[in-house]
Amino acid sequence: MADQTFQVNCGFFDAVNNDRLYTADQMNLPYKRIVSNGVFATPQGTPSTDLLVSSAGTGMAITVQAGEGIFANKWFNNPSTLTITVPNNTALNPRVDSVIIQVDGRTSGRVGNIVYRTGTPSASPAVPPINTVQNVTEYRLANIYVAPSANYINDDAITDLRGSSLCPWVTALIQQVDTSTLWNQYQTAYQNQFNKYTSDFETYTDEQREAWEEFVQTLTQELSVTTNVILLSSTYNATGTATVIPINIPTYNPDTDILQVFINGLLAIENTDYTINSDNENITLTTAIKAGNDVNFIVFKSLIGGDIESSVTMIQRLDDKIANFTADSGWINFTLESGAQAYDSNNKPGVRCIGNRVYLRGAIKNLTSNSTFCTLPVAYRPAQDHVYTTSAFNTSGTVNDEITITVSATNGTVKLTAKSGTLSSTDKISIATNFLAATGNMASMIYEYMGSVATYADLPAGTEVNAGDVYMIQAADPTHNIAAGDDVMWNGAEWELLQSVISSDEIDTIIDSIS
Repeated sequence: MADQTFQVNCGFFDAVNNDRLYTADQMNLPYKRIVSNGVFATPQGTPSTDLLVSSAGTGMAITVQAGEGIFANKWFNNPSTLTITVPNNTALNPRVDSVIIQVDGRTSGRVGNIVYRTGTPSASPAVPPINTVQNVTEYRLANIYVAPSANYINDDAITDLRGSSLCPWVTALIQQVDTSTLWNQYQTAYQNQFNKYTSDFETYTDEQREAWEEFVQTLTQELSVTTNVILLSSTYNATGTATVIPINIPTYNPDTDILQVFINGLLAIENTDYTINSDNENITLTTAIKAGNDVNFIVFKSLIGGDIESSVTMIQRLDDKIANFTADSGWINFTLESGAQAYDSNNKPGVRCIGNRVYLRGAIKNLTSNSTFCTLPVAYRPAQDHVYTTSAFNTSGTVNDEITITVSATNGTVKLTAKSGTLSSTDKISIATNFLAATGNMASMIYEYMGSVATYADLPAGTEVNAGDVYMIQAADPTHNIAAGDDVMWNGAEWELLQSVISSDEIDTIIDSIS
């Protein structure tokens, strides 16, 4: 009996006189049955950096690491690290951008790409769309959160989507796994752990405050000897990535002294965020810091004996010192100059200082070039001139002009210093930006108690005084509104009366209980 033959697709075979030609889809067909689409991971047990999106460590730059994958059943290879500059966000709302793996199967394309796609600013920003063009297949590799007026992209602003259903890992035919389920479990576990850490930190902060208040109460009510509490402090400014940080307080004794560490103004927890090295001169951070970050050290040292009045002053300054790192001035409205006006009642321009970072907000109109439209107080001025670019919108919401605004470090003036086109008096100009202050607001200054002087005229001047230096004035000076025993602080330009955190009634109570 003769065979019945039915032809199907099969390959590959040697050509005879060019009678066997194969398309790209036919060449890629085996990938569908051998491996899944996604990113190739590194060997098991090692962290994967293939096609990893991360901060470049400077400005608005991010990087996409070298790596390979299978996408749209086609091999994909990024041979070397790719650097991308994230577009500035001049809007008042944040936006979410995406880094996308793209396989362009159109006749005009026939290429693989890495695409940076910008989202739309919104109070609740959504990711930009993908797979909107026929025969173009896209995978979302990472999302980038871009805050208003951001000038730096940290790793915590980047959401890595490798391993999720949006950009899975490559798996073998037999070892196929549901990566979307694993990704959802990971996200849920991460959020639960984050919420727990947040709750634990708030509880720890409350416990530390209660413990400190209990300590002060015990000190003032139960001690039968005078006690002089000495406060020592130092600051480390990172110039590059660093893990081991010097304490720089030579007299620190871990057996008798209390050490508190603040990383960028946040209280760090020993054995969680850092450990004290065996030499007692350095700490080792659990997570390295990058250039531009600060680590502040405070040492509480108690000595038996000494002057009771100085003890009260020291206790008061301890509370002041702790408050420095989270001090918030609240929003303060600008006094506008040179004819500038608030754009409307919902966008009143103002300034706010939290710790040592100053924030500007609002929208204005009727600006002219090189005319000062407001002047910042001394404590709210940048350490160096702060220059940023924003947009001018006409009444229809269309961008009319790109303009440059400069905040002077010398005199605190804020003015329009450059523009690219024609600026109308009715154009809406956003002034949303932020920068590090030279000194911070008075509540956020780092105080250093220097002693006392007999009169206001005896205060040091010139190179003999530094911002944050505090002196107690023994004699009253009505001309400068100084009462006997008042503290004054040098803010970088003049002496300011240092308002007490402890009221006079509380000070009397402390003195009475000690004596």
